Amino acid sequence: MRRTGFAELRLCMGHVPMYREMVKLSAPLIEILVLELGTKKLIERFSDPLWFQSYACAMGFEHNYTGATTVTLKAIKEAVSGRNIGIAVAGGKGPASRETPNEIERFSEEANMSHSKTATLKRASRLSSKTDSSLVQDSFSIYFHSMILDEKGNYAVINQGMNTRDMLVRRYHWLNSDSFVEEPHSGIESSPVSVAMNLTSRESRETRKTITDIVRDEPYESLQNKLLLLDRSRGQRKIADFLNAESVKRIPFYLEFPRSLNRKAIEIAKQAENFEDVLSAPGMGQSTMRGLAYISSLIYGSKLSWNDPQSYCFAYGTKAGRPWYVERESMRESAEILRNALHDAKLGRKEKTNALRRLSRIAESYSVS
Repeated sequence: MRRTGFAELRLCMGHVPMYREMVKLSAPLIEILVLELGTKKLIERFSDPLWFQSYACAMGFEHNYTGATTVTLKAIKEAVSGRNIGIAVAGGKGPASRETPNEIERFSEEANMSHSKTATLKRASRLSSKTDSSLVQDSFSIYFHSMILDEKGNYAVINQGMNTRDMLVRRYHWLNSDSFVEEPHSGIESSPVSVAMNLTSRESRETRKTITDIVRDEPYESLQNKLLLLDRSRGQRKIADFLNAESVKRIPFYLEFPRSLNRKAIEIAKQAENFEDVLSAPGMGQSTMRGLAYISSLIYGSKLSWNDPQSYCFAYGTKAGRPWYVERESMRESAEILRNALHDAKLGRKEKTNALRRLSRIAESYSVS
């Protein structure tokens, strides 16, 4: 993953005044994108933070406000539901995220997908959420999980975490990941934090191995006693004294020593064959994973990364009125143009879609670098 800059995503409240227009506009737009790109290429676009942010801005959102993620994906999910275009959106915010496995199952049945592909998608949904909540500890708590998938088993995952103290959010993007525990993201969008416990880094590979070994080999009581010993004996006021982070003066709240490890999670993880199995153990949450990482690093000397993995157009205005308020009628007119172009393209008359493509090239030639 190449670092290209950052965008600060602010946490905001309130209703979205143009939701129905977002659904109407997304329906033909997503279908045209499927026709032009194919489902696999479109899913790749969703894994790109900059592309997705641009799409949300085209729907009327400010570039740095949170509804750009949650509401945009909700509108796309509603827009593609039942359209039989080979793509689906599962999950969502809060309780809706827990429906992701059931929605994957339903889409798989409709698409006649194999049991192995269905199982792979469910596993990807589960592990991507666990990774972003437990392996990357950066002050953001995951509250939104969504998966965009197609009939061939391709997928992108978009998770979003919330930092209520600073009123910020962070968005994590995934694409057909080969690994869920070592630098798996296609992009992470937010403002950076000064220090994060990053178990997904290559630098943390030794710590992941050590965690797997000590969970399998050491009794729960031994691990718990070592954690308590570390907490009692640290005595330092600076995180730099034992976490090798010279720029940080005090332990941030999200990296404080946990009081205990989850006994049930540790006992289940003793059967693990690898670190992904450890991560998958029920109850293996933030505090237990952080405690195991501290034991591994501070007692056994394994290397642990403290570097933040974070890796940055308004078409119809924005709901806050900057640079102007949402033009709902323009959104409806654009939706109608796209629907007509889509209808003609299906009949073999592609003059309108070709004209839209030429218009895009003209716009690019006049873009400001």
